[in-house]
Amino acid sequence: SRHDSHCLRESGMLDDRDVTAWMGDKGYVGTGMLTPIRKPKHRDLLDWEKDFNHHHNKKRVIVEHAIANLKTWRILHTDYRRPIDTFATTISAVLGLQFYRQA
Repeated sequence: SRHDSHCLRESGMLDDRDVTAWMGDKGYVGTGMLTPIRKPKHRDLLDWEKDFNHHHNKKRVIVEHAIANLKTWRILHTDYRRPIDTFATTISAVLGLQFYRQA
């Protein structure tokens, strides 16, 4: 029952990687990733900030839809039944097919 960003920090995946080109939602603020601009308490977002958030979210939604489809297909809910050394190739193929389908 923790946010993904907490689990990511705890896993150590951020320790030796340059994450400045990674994109995350507002829950990832403070991790060094590119995140949407939060609305300050004292004012509304400026037009360029809204545009930035729009373009940021437009790119992120593609990945979010791919993850939702993987969950719907229950791929991530069952054990991997192939030899473990084929996992990277298999998941890359599944993601490639999913992105091709959405294009």
